[in-house]
Amino acid sequence: MKRVFLIICLLVLLSPDYALASGIDAVMRSVVALSGRDSSGEPVFATAFMVEAPGRNAVWLVSSAHSFNSISDDHARVNLRRCARGVYFPFPLQVQLRKQGRPLYVSHANLDLAAIKIELPGEADFCVLSRDFIADERQLSRLAVGAGSQVLVPGFPYGQSSNEAGFPFARSGIISSFPISPASVYPVFYVDFEVFAGYSGAPVILTGSGGALLLGMVLEEVFLEELRPQKGRKQMRTRRGLGLAKVLSAPLISEFIGGLR
Repeated sequence: MKRVFLIICLLVLLSPDYALASGIDAVMRSVVALSGRDSSGEPVFATAFMVEAPGRNAVWLVSSAHSFNSISDDHARVNLRRCARGVYFPFPLQVQLRKQGRPLYVSHANLDLAAIKIELPGEADFCVLSRDFIADERQLSRLAVGAGSQVLVPGFPYGQSSNEAGFPFARSGIISSFPISPASVYPVFYVDFEVFAGYSGAPVILTGSGGALLLGMVLEEVFLEELRPQKGRKQMRTRRGLGLAKVLSAPLISEFIGGLR
């Protein structure tokens, strides 16, 4: 029997209890835009997703460490949504990232991965990914996930959303590297997917008849850098985008979140 991977949906607007749902719609409701400004005042755009955390209405907001680090302000903007009579509306939330200069988020010691525990307001409508939704080594092996597997990537290119309510764009790609497991040996894999600014932290989702499953998180676009000799002793550095996304493998994300308190 095929296992259906479940996502915990917390519908605070309608009920204080957890309800179960599955599918890409629930994933879309778990993904939010994260934004702020860097030390030079330039905008920083990223994507984050919500994972279950202990505590009422508490979630882990997960994204790339470089996205959290790039925001120099003490607060970041998280674009939540609310729902009234089946219609979604924007519901922005200010999240404190630092207190007296010290980060309130937790960064992985060796990976470009971080999370911050936040309490969501009762007016918000959202879904929370369960720990079981994040793939482990056994699931990757059993489902034969690898090169050629199709994935969806919900995110916010240049901070843009698919509508006024603030939902991400869901774009498709295929895994283009082999092998992708074990994650201890291959901590990253690659997806044939053009990455724009704002996609750092976006979840990479496998979908199919068995349900949805989180396979990883977008870290950055892949570039090829070349040094070409010019006249005299000068050299010109050329940077070419390869149309590939570098993705952190899900078992490492699950292990990290499991160690958070």
